[in-house]
Amino acid sequence: MPLKINNYNEMNTQILTKEKIQQDLLNFLCRQFFVDLEDIEIDKSLVDTGIIDSMGLIEIASYIQKEHDFKVTNDQMNRDNFGSVLKIVDFISKNTLMK
Repeated sequence: MPLKINNYNEMNTQILTKEKIQQDLLNFLCRQFFVDLEDIEIDKSLVDTGIIDSMGLIEIASYIQKEHDFKVTNDQMNRDNFGSVLKIVDFISKNTLMK
């Protein structure tokens, strides 16, 4: 469902919010998994590129719960939601906007 934006300020706020979510997530990934920022391809699978393993997915889910205050269910831990940094950012954004 597309996000209805009534004016430019709301659109700008949404863009900044997603950028902030992405920046914070990338900082977490670098710290937690000892990887350099330039080694993370935001549109590629973190598992397929060797950044994380299945335990890393659980750590990301815990990070989301702590930082964004919503629980990630087992059903939500799939490639649609966790397939790349961009997909994780969209997942977080959708779930925080629903609050």
